Amino acid sequence: MTTSRNNTQGIAGRLNDLGALVKFRLSATVVLSSVLAYLVALGAGSFSWWAVCVLTAGGFLTTAAANILNELLEKDYDKMMVRTQNRPLAEGRLSSSDALLIAGFSSIAGITLLALFNPWTAFLGMVSLISYAFVYTPLKRVGPIAILVGAIPGALPALIGCAAAEGMITTLGITLFSIQFFWQLPHFYAIGYLGYADYAKAGFKLVPEKNGDVDTDMLSRDSVLACIALFPLAVVPFLLGVTSLWATIVVILLSAVFLWFALGFKSAPKRKTALGMMFFSFAYLPLAFTVLWLGRQFL
Repeated sequence: MTTSRNNTQGIAGRLNDLGALVKFRLSATVVLSSVLAYLVALGAGSFSWWAVCVLTAGGFLTTAAANILNELLEKDYDKMMVRTQNRPLAEGRLSSSDALLIAGFSSIAGITLLALFNPWTAFLGMVSLISYAFVYTPLKRVGPIAILVGAIPGALPALIGCAAAEGMITTLGITLFSIQFFWQLPHFYAIGYLGYADYAKAGFKLVPEKNGDVDTDMLSRDSVLACIALFPLAVVPFLLGVTSLWATIVVILLSAVFLWFALGFKSAPKRKTALGMMFFSFAYLPLAFTVLWLGRQFL
């Protein structure tokens, strides 16, 4: 009985480590945006659960591979931060060789599944993986430019979803990509502000600094500008005939609430306002994409 219990606990521990290695919740969030973008771009009456499952699996495996490579490159720095010091690679519960093997198989499987749609989805998936792991990751120790660069692979899931549905890069795809790109800026600026001291321990420079501290003037200004950019982008799907007027109005209202949180952070840059901006950012993107999809169903 004791041996069985120990085996069960060992399996559970391995699964927990694997979930932490691939950053399961982050990967799932990324995949959700890709699937929602796919649904927004998909024409009425052409829905396929098989296609959604393939896109979900391909996107998840590709994102997981990028996250594993990120952790491999940063394992020594993860040991220095409270928020990451318990990760399996940082603590040595998983070896680098095992993690690299998992990343290799995951990337091959993920890109192969994306290629079942068309060459564009496979190409964009590969660009996302490479740019996240080998461009964004080292830039995190260079300066805040890392957030802007990292927002590109971070927004590519929306473009991948549209390309899977439309077979090419279209104006709609670029629009949803742009929405996800600008959404990320206040999202990650809030995270960078809240975790500034912890990130600094590892030499990560994700937010602008002034006199040895966060430059809240620049950080809050850029957050506000990014939220403002969401307003015209919300209108484009309606102009393309992809969604309804009521859905466009709802997305504009969501953008207004996001801007309100950003302005609150600008007027009083502190933990409370940064948390408000961060928590609303978690809801904004899935809500906006879902509303655009519903607007297409009820044109």
